[in-house]
Amino acid sequence: MFRLIYASAATIEFSESKLMQLLGKARAHNAGNNISGLLLYAKGNFFQILEGEQQAVERLYCQIQQDDRHTSVVVLERSEITKRVFPDWSMGFKNLEHFDKQELRGYNDFLDRKLSAKEFGEMGSDIIYMIEQFKSVW
Repeated sequence: MFRLIYASAATIEFSESKLMQLLGKARAHNAGNNISGLLLYAKGNFFQILEGEQQAVERLYCQIQQDDRHTSVVVLERSEITKRVFPDWSMGFKNLEHFDKQELRGYNDFLDRKLSAKEFGEMGSDIIYMIEQFKSVW
């Protein structure tokens, strides 16, 4: 089992309906490829965990890198895992524009602004910690 965590910056504005369209396609693809995970969106930033067989996850990540709806795609972690953190979610999702971030243990203000690729890299461990906290919130 394999996990890849990345962050990226949107190149277009994502309305709620655009996010739902993206999520619908992601869930259909992931269910068919035995990929699970979580997608978070905040202030034009995407944060995502992908879990599954390494070849399937890496193939999906290559497609994500080529998607022109975002840029500054930065891998925060690539690792072998013994079990999935999100085994039942073809793709969990949360639009953090409508979430009380104070509920989140380890809240960090990086969720309140658009980040650069450099910041994604510098804050990688904080971002990973925050993403993993969403499992306990739901």
